[in-house]
Amino acid sequence: MPDFLLSSTELREPYNPRECFVIRRLRSEIRNDIALVKINPLLEKTVYNTKDDIEYLLLASKHAGYSLFPVTESPTYVYICTAKEPINPESDFISSSNIVILDWGKIVKE
Repeated sequence: MPDFLLSSTELREPYNPRECFVIRRLRSEIRNDIALVKINPLLEKTVYNTKDDIEYLLLASKHAGYSLFPVTESPTYVYICTAKEPINPESDFISSSNIVILDWGKIVKE
């Protein structure tokens, strides 16, 4: 079962909601509530003009006082992000300079 469903709130041509499976919690210099998620189905590279299709995303709540650990409000509005460089699988830290915001979206619990 997915942890929640993700959809864009800003794209002109929105995509169908994606199932999100939380892989782990990450922290940066700025915040400690970034969710590394695997999405299903993946997003084709044309959606956000990325080099490759997207299978993993970084999500963080947009509004102060909201968190993804745990998700207590449905919907919760999020930043939809990716990493510029591969994420170290051994670490729970990601540099904020390695994070790129692709879009704004919302997550809903099923």
